[in-house]
Amino acid sequence: MNVWRLVCREIAYRKIDFLLGVAAVLAAVACLVGVMTLLRAHGGRVAELNAQKQQETASMMDLAQDDYRKMMKTMGYNVVILNKEEDLSEFWTNGYAKQLMPYELVTRLCESDIKTLQHLMPQLYQRIEWPEQDNCPIILIGVRGEVIHKMSNRKEPMIDPVEKGSMRVGSALGEKLGLKPGDNVTLLGERFKIADVHKPRGNADDSSVWIHMDEAQKLLEKPGKVNAILALSCLCAQGDLELITRQIETILPETQVIHRIPEALIRLDARYRVATLSQETIEKETEYHARLGAEREAFASWLVPLAMIAATVWIGLLAWGNVRERRAEIGILRALGLRSRQILGVFLGKAFLMGLTGAVIGYAGGFAAGAAWSAAEGVPLTARSALSLFDARLLVSVLVLAPLLACVASWLPALVAAQQDPAAILREE
Repeated sequence: MNVWRLVCREIAYRKIDFLLGVAAVLAAVACLVGVMTLLRAHGGRVAELNAQKQQETASMMDLAQDDYRKMMKTMGYNVVILNKEEDLSEFWTNGYAKQLMPYELVTRLCESDIKTLQHLMPQLYQRIEWPEQDNCPIILIGVRGEVIHKMSNRKEPMIDPVEKGSMRVGSALGEKLGLKPGDNVTLLGERFKIADVHKPRGNADDSSVWIHMDEAQKLLEKPGKVNAILALSCLCAQGDLELITRQIETILPETQVIHRIPEALIRLDARYRVATLSQETIEKETEYHARLGAEREAFASWLVPLAMIAATVWIGLLAWGNVRERRAEIGILRALGLRSRQILGVFLGKAFLMGLTGAVIGYAGGFAAGAAWSAAEGVPLTARSALSLFDARLLVSVLVLAPLLACVASWLPALVAAQQDPAAILREE
């Protein structure tokens, strides 16, 4: 007699028992697949959100850095290099340095390996009277534009260069003398065209005049000389003013360094806040999603085993009940010549089909439930995203392990049924 034919008849005869067993396997598999699908969707969503957050933060970083760059550009330089012989008390009183330095110092600094400075700006400036404007007192500043350091990353200059034959005028001076862009003026006998009148800065710049360095050296009769080198400390120095001073004085021992400390510290703090903003935001988002994922994994760590154990016990109890109720039938089958291994095969075959059926339906139901749950939590559910949630290895594992689990649960009752003595059974019945 064919064992599978007996299995099919057994299932048809005991439909309720079979369906109850399938329901147990289905519940366990659906629980496993649903949780795993949800965790898979959560992991994919976290990766997607992190990538999106990094992109948004990078854009925000670029905007913030540009804003800070513009702000710091208006604040000016925070490192001033002067002649070592300069009396600092007179420097602060007069507002400018009297002691001169050779322009060669600028070249030497630019060709050095110092990395803590950016935006080098040599200047020659002096307080004079403008004879062509009724001896109006001004600060004449000669600049050549920023000098490119060999270690520079070629950032945008903080101050635009002044072209030869042109002049830039401070706001207060321009208002006082009625100067405006495009006007032609004479300074110490030389003709200049007003290129720009600066907006108010709230300092001595408002009464200053900027011309090209070569022209200033000629008008002040100080060829090849400067009295200050301005610079901006690099973020890499991390506010270590002593380090910056030590490095500069090592390269230029004939100089001394002063720091505009408030500007330097404000700039450093601003740059650091922008630099850490992105990382802090991403870390907080990652921490939140990691905590949420850990909670779900903890939930799955006890729910899934509990469902598996419950399904195994339930199938085992169904098998025991079936064996006890079918003792007389088993005895008749044995008396008709059915062997022990065939009896064993009938019960295990029924358990195998029970597990396989429950696995197929349970996987489909669990996958649908997991996808619906993830969609309820904000994960977009499309055909493409649903395909990405499908795990072929999980499907194969379920189709193998569920029938195996059902057979293990039915093994002992089936073995007991196969080893029963038909004569004893029939005598008792």
